[in-house]
Amino acid sequence: MEGLSNKNMEVVVKQQDSTVRQVLADVYEEVNWAYLAKNYFGKSRSWLYHKFSGMNNGVVDDFSDVDREKLKSSLLDIAERITIAANKL
Repeated sequence: MEGLSNKNMEVVVKQQDSTVRQVLADVYEEVNWAYLAKNYFGKSRSWLYHKFSGMNNGVVDDFSDVDREKLKSSLLDIAERITIAANKL
């Protein structure tokens, strides 16, 4: 990482260490994760909660890159639908 100061490198490392759950902490309580798991992933809410916890039956279970992209897309879709509904008020 040429050209980055020690402070910037520290920030990059910290961002990479953040879990999906940590990144979503600000909105975690506002989202219906059971709905999202079923309608966007075709999975159960427990599948998604295991991903958020990072463990499944004592085994590390993190989001794959594909699942992270799908989660991102689903959140953006929901955000857009909320914006459209709000603008109709």
